[in-house]
Amino acid sequence: MHLSSFYSFSTEPGSQTRLVQFVNLLHRRWSYFIADHVTGAIIISVLVSIVCTAKVVTTPFKNDLMGFIPYGARSREEYAVQEEFTNHSGKGILLMALIRLLNSSHNPQSESYWKCQFQVDELISNNFTIHNHILGRAESFNEFCRNFCLLNLPLQQFYNGFEVQLERFRAHQPLNDRISLNYPISKMYGRAFNIQMNFNGIELKNDTLIMDNKINSSVTEITNYAPFITNMVSAKMIKLMYRAERVGDWTVKQTRQYELGIVRYFQHDHKPKHIRVLMVSFDYIDYEISRAGLSILPYLVLGFGITFICSAISTTISAIYMQQMSIYKIYLALFACICPLMANATAIGLLLTIGVRYDAILSVTPLLTLAIGVDDAYLMIHAWQRVTRECILHPVKDDCVPYRLALVLEETGPAILISALTNILADAVGSVSGSPSITVLCFGNMSSIFMDYVYQLTFYSAIMCVAGYFEMKITAEQQNTHSIKIDNEKKGTIINYGTKNSQDFRERAKNICTFILDGYVTLVTNRVFAVGVFCSWGITQIRIELTSEKLYPLDSPLIEFNDLLQWYQIPEHTMPQFYVNNPGNLSNMYRFQRLNQMVYELEHMNGSWGAQSTNYFIRDFIDFEKQWNEADYSNDSLNGSILLREDDLPIFLDWPEYQRWRGFLILDETTGHLLRFFFTTAYYGENLKDWPQRGALLNKWRDIIDKYREFNVTVFTDDAIFLDLIDNMTTDAWQSALGILLCMAFISFIFLYDIFTVAVVSVAIVSIMTGIVGILTLMGLNLEPIMMAAMLISMGFSVDIPAHVAYHYNSNGTTTNRQLAVKEKLRICFASVALPALQASISTSLCLFGLFFKELYIAQVFVKTMLLCIFLCVFHGLLIIPCMLVLTDLVMQFCRRLRRREIVCPAVFSS
Repeated sequence: MHLSSFYSFSTEPGSQTRLVQFVNLLHRRWSYFIADHVTGAIIISVLVSIVCTAKVVTTPFKNDLMGFIPYGARSREEYAVQEEFTNHSGKGILLMALIRLLNSSHNPQSESYWKCQFQVDELISNNFTIHNHILGRAESFNEFCRNFCLLNLPLQQFYNGFEVQLERFRAHQPLNDRISLNYPISKMYGRAFNIQMNFNGIELKNDTLIMDNKINSSVTEITNYAPFITNMVSAKMIKLMYRAERVGDWTVKQTRQYELGIVRYFQHDHKPKHIRVLMVSFDYIDYEISRAGLSILPYLVLGFGITFICSAISTTISAIYMQQMSIYKIYLALFACICPLMANATAIGLLLTIGVRYDAILSVTPLLTLAIGVDDAYLMIHAWQRVTRECILHPVKDDCVPYRLALVLEETGPAILISALTNILADAVGSVSGSPSITVLCFGNMSSIFMDYVYQLTFYSAIMCVAGYFEMKITAEQQNTHSIKIDNEKKGTIINYGTKNSQDFRERAKNICTFILDGYVTLVTNRVFAVGVFCSWGITQIRIELTSEKLYPLDSPLIEFNDLLQWYQIPEHTMPQFYVNNPGNLSNMYRFQRLNQMVYELEHMNGSWGAQSTNYFIRDFIDFEKQWNEADYSNDSLNGSILLREDDLPIFLDWPEYQRWRGFLILDETTGHLLRFFFTTAYYGENLKDWPQRGALLNKWRDIIDKYREFNVTVFTDDAIFLDLIDNMTTDAWQSALGILLCMAFISFIFLYDIFTVAVVSVAIVSIMTGIVGILTLMGLNLEPIMMAAMLISMGFSVDIPAHVAYHYNSNGTTTNRQLAVKEKLRICFASVALPALQASISTSLCLFGLFFKELYIAQVFVKTMLLCIFLCVFHGLLIIPCMLVLTDLVMQFCRRLRRREIVCPAVFSS
């Protein structure tokens, strides 16, 4: 075989860039190599994919709760400070329980309601154990808890006081005047305690504070004793907190089993008649996110089935039209669907091998790879059919499988390479401009597309060689028995692949397509229509928001849990934690006053509950110092001019009434001096249900603590990791989009080497992304990392059809001696691009359509974004860009007429 035969169907010199010619040369040489090593290519590809699939299957998900927070966001540092403070000895225990009424008609302050709540606390505190490896025994929460054991003490005290007062009320005795069970501050025997953290959804009997507008009429019945004992009519939700440091050499697996065991017990086993208990822990959140990812995988089977059916049908129709139908076309359609999945399994397996975290968001990559990768195989199938027909009509001496594969790769290789490079570059930009989870997703998608390109040139090319060998063998057998002469032409022999019916089908299909194409070109070249379409673009305002429930399955109890917090806790009691990382020497009066001034400012912000809601150990420590060293203090203690002795802190924390402060402080183990501490204060407001308002409040906290930099204070709130998106997401989005646009323009330029084509493609990409953002906004989606990741992937996908249309239009007429009219150039362009673009778009859309039935936010975002991208790509490639070309041609014709007039007019006057 001589390389000269490669050039039988090469394009005319000058019609291809040197880069494209070089790529085609590599593809031609590769075709002969792979044809000589078909068996090896198939076996190696299958073995590698099997090994990598085993790695994927045996690796558990490892999610990062901070994964969607942008790099450099302030909340990342704040979260790290909080984690270091609370888990400085290792991962401990953290659980939260929400208790609410199941039946709204039931009295929310009845005695049975209180007993059920107290029973829940007793069960969690005493009935669940974890093994202590140091002591060699199983311990309950009350046994292994050290510093945060009293978080629920206000609820226990309130319940005990309520029982005492209720007994006296029923006995028609006066209530104990030393017990005051009020919201937000209650007192028992002279000791005040704040109950805001445990009681939410409060309705006060004097209507001075009604956080829930839906007041049940039954609460005023005599069976509700609460209004006679407290100032509350009801509490719609009770919150319990359980936090413990790591003791007993617990393993991560032990703490996970302990927390999940409690959560599942209250989900499946403990179901009281009147209340619902919702439990949450970080391990349970991780479990639900992983469950969301795993729930996508069954839809992969559906997507595979839909894609295979679509590919088989479209390939069959195309083969019948080309009169080349055989069973091997179905095999090619099947392996066209298998190849992307092999590539995805290989890519993910290799990433896991080198240590990349297996995030649940990677579950969407198989369908994305399948949707994108099957189009490349589809192009190769149809190119093979065109090459086969050309070889039959124009036989060559060296016709063989490697020769035909070389022509296929010469025709489709640059297009597949452009598609792969644009998608890879889009993911590369996304991986450095997003967040850790988005980086993992982009790595996964980028690696999958790269491996799909590799497998297209190895595995699928080898499969095509096998199918081609059998097809040519059948053709040769049929040629010996059914060859006929073509009248008046000496073109050798051709094979009648079908009967007269297939020829009739071809003619009818050809006439229909010609009719539709002519009508469509006439429509596009209509000036009024072109101007109307070109001027109909726009984009609307978009909100920036990501909430944690978007990461869970729609049937997850965590969604209800978050809703309860949003409606009952946040507007009543938003409690940030302020970590003082460098308290320094508080015996220094100036430093001490500065610290108190900062706390004072935070307590006197709009919406603050004030000092009554603040947990600030300094105030109790001052009282302790007064009692412990009474002779050393003057009457001026109220203004803060008090001498604090850090040496007294260990004694202070040993007093029973002050033991609750142990979890708020970290002391030097050697000297007992204060290293770090945190304090809390609370805020309220119905406006805090709105995320931007919470973000504004967070920034106000930061502005205040930033004025006291000597203390190195950080503020932590659970929502901060999502609130920071409001400030960062817009900048990240437009910077990423600009970076990808420049990459797309660069790739288009080096392959097409035409400024006009690059300009058209760039404008089309901007328009497509504008349309995606605008339409998704109208559909109710917000700008957040998941949507941004979907958009970045879509941008890489969006360049294919516009680039092909613009390039084919611009290259038409380069091999002719006359200037083609716009209508003629569009007709030739559509004949080459329109049908493959529609077929590829339909197959990709149907592949993704399987995820449309999955009620999962991540799945819905990717489906809607990709489907919109596909529609807009076709819309721009077959409508907007042609209209742009028509308008451009009109402007150029107008400029030519003006120029002719300028030339003619001087000639007339001179005569």
